[in-house]
Amino acid sequence: MHAGPAPRASPAGRRRASAAQAAWQPNGCPSWSAPAARCPWRWSQPPGLRRVIPGALMMLSIARLAAVLSVLPVLAFGQDTRPPVAPLTVASPQQAVEAALTVSPALRGAGAARQAVQADALQARLRPNPELRSSFENFGGFGGRQENRSFRALESTVGLAQRIELGGKRGARIDLAARSGEVAALDFTGARLEIAREVVTALATAEAARRLVVVERERARLAAETLRAARARVEAGRDPLLQAERAEVVRATADIAAERAQREVEIALGELAVFIGVPRVELAQRQPWFDDIGPNPGRPSPADPVARLAGSPELARLQAAIAQQRANVTLQRATAVPDVTISGDVRRFGGSDETAFVAGASIPLPFYDRNQGGIARSQADLTRAEAEAERGRNILVATLVAAEQRLALAWRSVDTLRRTALPSAEQAARFATLGYGEGRFSFLEVLDAQRALSDTRAQLVEAIQAFHALRAQVQRLRGNLPAVSPQPVNTPNGSAR
Repeated sequence: MHAGPAPRASPAGRRRASAAQAAWQPNGCPSWSAPAARCPWRWSQPPGLRRVIPGALMMLSIARLAAVLSVLPVLAFGQDTRPPVAPLTVASPQQAVEAALTVSPALRGAGAARQAVQADALQARLRPNPELRSSFENFGGFGGRQENRSFRALESTVGLAQRIELGGKRGARIDLAARSGEVAALDFTGARLEIAREVVTALATAEAARRLVVVERERARLAAETLRAARARVEAGRDPLLQAERAEVVRATADIAAERAQREVEIALGELAVFIGVPRVELAQRQPWFDDIGPNPGRPSPADPVARLAGSPELARLQAAIAQQRANVTLQRATAVPDVTISGDVRRFGGSDETAFVAGASIPLPFYDRNQGGIARSQADLTRAEAEAERGRNILVATLVAAEQRLALAWRSVDTLRRTALPSAEQAARFATLGYGEGRFSFLEVLDAQRALSDTRAQLVEAIQAFHALRAQVQRLRGNLPAVSPQPVNTPNGSAR
């Protein structure tokens, strides 16, 4: 059976076939009959998609570029191009205190508070301002004979009024501002002393931390020597293996303590920089003031602790606060007296072109408001200030006496550790270490001797640090800036340095 001619495809069918062929046509191949080895099968974009995809890729590239450009300013802002600030090298408490009193933000804040009170004193001396008054009458009326409908009968009045303060208000205001200025000045002095105390205490803490690093490193060195001796004795068969393991534990513990001591130095230096008010601080290599504890403080003089507090700004502030509240009571009572206002005017009569003078006076009638609440509150504040002064005086006396006793005890502790405890501990550790190698002392005796030596050195450093902190506290309570003797005392060979 002979087949007839194949049906011809319609134009729409031919277009769909061409699109499908173009969609799957091998790249670079003229037809489907191209060998697969020379013409790999790849996706070929249809004509419509060829116009869409390049535009989308361009938009994506633009978006990426915009994102990068938006991040660059942030990165540039985050990078600090300024040169690093050189640290402040501190060699003495005097230098640290002078630097703190120059750049400390806390002292600037106290100075601003004192300036604010001085501004109040300036304002307190000012008198009330005069008042300019004016009035216009008899114009724009209606009804009657219509004489006042225009400006022909206008009466204009211009004058001044002045309020006159009675009862001594201005003097009471000035006195209260003066008393407040005294309180602010004492607060400023107290802030200076407190900053100096904090700086000296932080400096002593930092130097003590640095010296404790030396102590802990020496402890680690002795532990390493003991470990070597223990291993030698174990290898020689004179000690069991347990002794070497115990020595290893002691050495590892000493290394950890040395690392912790180094971290404490960094923390102490950071706190010192904060108290001074500078970004960074470092200590000079030599700090001879730390070893200077001076002579024995002995019994404080004069015997009366209140007399020893004569220079204390806190004690003077308690009395100044009472005087301030008394001045406030006087001001509140003066405020209850009403003020009189006098006025003088010039009046012009438009109808007759005549001029006349007008004088007046006014005064409030104190039927209801006589400042009863302000007076009662000021009296209560005065009572509170007197009670706080009594309590504050007792606290200052007790604090001073306790600080002086602790200072004397700290001095005796340092003196005893220097003269007796440390030389004995050094000699015992030296004999124990030498004797252990010769077999005359046990391992535990060597450990006890080395631990006693390291603990004594650490106690000496901590005792000196406590002495400087207590001396700064006593000087601050007495109203003196912390100061140390420029001449260091002679220390024995067993110095904690």
